[in-house]
Amino acid sequence: MRHQTASAKPTSDSRAEQVREAIEKLIVKRQLKPGDRLPSERDLAEEFRVSRTVVREAVHRLVARGLLEVRPGSGIAVRLPSRQTVIQSVATFFQVGHPQLAPRNIFEVRRVLEVEVAGVAAKRRTLEDLARLEAVLAQMKGVKRKAEVFAEHDVNFHSLLAQATHNELFVLMNESIHDILYKVRQLGGIVPGSREKAINYHETIYKKVRAGDVQGAKKAMLVHLNDSEKTFIKGLSVASNRKS
Repeated sequence: MRHQTASAKPTSDSRAEQVREAIEKLIVKRQLKPGDRLPSERDLAEEFRVSRTVVREAVHRLVARGLLEVRPGSGIAVRLPSRQTVIQSVATFFQVGHPQLAPRNIFEVRRVLEVEVAGVAAKRRTLEDLARLEAVLAQMKGVKRKAEVFAEHDVNFHSLLAQATHNELFVLMNESIHDILYKVRQLGGIVPGSREKAINYHETIYKKVRAGDVQGAKKAMLVHLNDSEKTFIKGLSVASNRKS
């Protein structure tokens, strides 16, 4: 079945994007599976009724996205996207497509994701998980002034909590919004007293997870996130006043 490009004289760039999308759909639908070789450049050009230059650009974009790989001597093959590729793709979507996400959007997602993470972590955490969480809590308490260092430890605590679920999807989802969370923590950190409150909230969450208290861990996380949203909004106001 032949694929046709748009009839309104699309540009070379838009044709390349159409071909990229068409090939990507074949991969998503598993009509092209990991390890399968892509048809030749000439065959693809005939299939999509475009120039070989357009095909070359579409393939280049798919290689950049981690969906195809160049195999010297054997052509181009479909690859299984790496964990880091998935994380980076979602992170780029947020940063480039939605650079100014409203606080409400951010915290609605966090309440759905992280409250459940806390509950599952309380159910499945291991002694090793608890040791890592306790260590990062100690690091948070040891930070004196540097807000960016504290923010990094804060984000790390939530990442470790996701890892304690032993569910790779929770980990991927958490890590894909890492940069957004880091910025949230930095802004919230400029509000007086926010650091001490954050430590107390994290300590409560840790204790509930350690005790295996699923509902208690979920409730502690929800209380933390509700307060974090208020602190973040205050941080936006403080930052705005500093600029004016």
